[in-house]
Amino acid sequence: MPEAGKAVSLEVVEIELALGAQDIVADGFEGALQKAADLVNGEVIFNIRAPENSDQQRIAAISVSDGTTDQTVFVMLGNDGTSLTVTTDQPETAPQSKLGMEFAALLKRFRT
Repeated sequence: MPEAGKAVSLEVVEIELALGAQDIVADGFEGALQKAADLVNGEVIFNIRAPENSDQQRIAAISVSDGTTDQTVFVMLGNDGTSLTVTTDQPETAPQSKLGMEFAALLKRFRT
């Protein structure tokens, strides 16, 4: 859930809704990510194991664009295997955030 007074981008909302329509238990986290990314015309950049001392199992990044601005949205799978957190920035994912943004920029460069 976003902090009070903090704006939430449309892309985050779209990905949250797309993920909510997925069955994580049946499709697995990777499958749910891919289906959600496809629904919002995004691309899964990475899906990596979270640090062992965190509250998450996995941290993933989805690159989305509104046509003029590219954005990297991060999805964290909780240790319970079913709860998800969707955000554009989170201090505990700082190294992954930088990796996600740089990888998305690299992919965009190869496509143009």
